[in-house]
Amino acid sequence: MADITSADEARAALEEAREEYRALVLGLSDDEWSRKSNNAGWTNGQLCWHIAFGAGAGGGTVSRLRQNKSMNPPGPLMAVFNLASLWMVRIRSRGATPETVLAFFDEGYGKTTQLVDTVGDDEWGNGGVFLGEPMTVGGAFGFIRDHVREHAAEMRRD
Repeated sequence: MADITSADEARAALEEAREEYRALVLGLSDDEWSRKSNNAGWTNGQLCWHIAFGAGAGGGTVSRLRQNKSMNPPGPLMAVFNLASLWMVRIRSRGATPETVLAFFDEGYGKTTQLVDTVGDDEWGNGGVFLGEPMTVGGAFGFIRDHVREHAAEMRRD
């Protein structure tokens, strides 16, 4: 992933993520929506909900990275975090439809897009370690696009 170093690049990456996400969700048939994915026991629909949740969850991450602070829990705590995430998605995605996850994604996308304009020119390269991976402020905005792509590859289709 090329690191993002400006607001224009961040907006472009976010718009790419939004377009790719919409195509992914709208490209799933009803059967594919309910089918198990290749990820952690989630269905394709649950995985779409997880991606939508991630679109709006980056505010805290960006805030820490701007201050060159990491968010890197130790291994045992990370295992608990992953298990909690698995169950949160299973529970909170109940009743989700393509329409509701698209709206949920767009809500997070809007918040994240507004955040872009608050980043100073000297902050794009600030960073730390986020859940085991080095990341910059710019990289946090590219993460949403990469997250869509990562999980799109795990969808099971006809």
